[in-house]
Parts: sequence; C-alpha cells; structure tokens
Amino acid sequence: MPNQAPFEISDQKVFPGTRAQIDLPISILPDHTPVGLSLEVIHGKREGPTMFVSAAVHGDELIGVEIVRRLLRAPQLKSLRGTLLVIPVVNSFGFLNRSRYLPDRRDLNRCFPGHPSGSLGSRLAHIFLNEVVLRCDFGIDLHSAAIHRTNLPQVRISPS
Repeated sequence: MPNQAPFEISDQKVFPGTRAQIDLPISILPDHTPVGLSLEVIHGKREGPTMFVSAAVHGDELIGVEIVRRLLRAPQLKSLRGTLLVIPVVNSFGFLNRSRYLPDRRDLNRCFPGHPSGSLGSRLAHIFLNEVVLRCDFGIDLHSAAIHRTNLPQVRISPS
C-alpha cells in the first residue's frame, strides 16, 4: 500500500518513492550568509516507520560521515518502507574546522533541547530536535573517536 501523503518538512513536500535534499534554516551570519542544517529525505513508496541517521554532532568525528555517505548510495533504499532522514553533518562549523566544538567552543551535544532564539548551538539543537528527532520513530546518531583518541564500540538507548 503506498504512503497516503507526501512527507512534509520545512514547507517542502517529498513525495512517495522520491528523495530530496532539504536545508533547514538555522540562522544568518553577520555577513548575511545563511546557516542551515542539510539533510536528505528518502520517502519510500510504502508506509513504514520514520527514522533518522545523523553524524558529526562533534565535527571531528569523521567515521560517521563516511558511513552516512555509503548509506545514501545503498541500492536497498529504492525499496525502502517508510521514511529515512539522513543528516551527514550536524555540526558543519566543527566539521569544516576539524573541531569537536562550535565556533564559540560549545559542545553541540550539551546544547539540547535548544531554543529558537538562543546561541547558534542552541538554535541548531532546537531545529535538529524538533524538525528531525521528534518526528521519527527511531534514530541512530553516529559517534566515533576523534584523532588521537580511542573509543570502544557501544550502543546507548532511551527506552520509551
């Protein structure tokens, strides 16, 4: 059975069986450069759960970015049931500067739940939480060790 309706996000519609790149507006820099959260929405032809996969909440954690890149090329996405929201880089400022942190040295992971009129990190956390996380039935937020660090594999859950 096909999905009954398109998936709507940020005043944009993604129709069943299609995918779209969406930029969620976060803020505007003093030089008028827009700041956004880029994601790809894959809306399956058939009904199913909505899930997100995100990477680089800490901009220096690169392994998740590659995992997401490979996920977006997976041929199995053509037969997806439900909707997949993929955010390759949540903290683009940290990613571009090879830093764990935002430009103001805040850890984005400590900015949640955020606020629509707060700091850059607070706005980003607010948009990510409200436009992505809370709209999903499931989510995977990928983390890895940064350079000169070691992490052991782990899975954390929030039972609901």
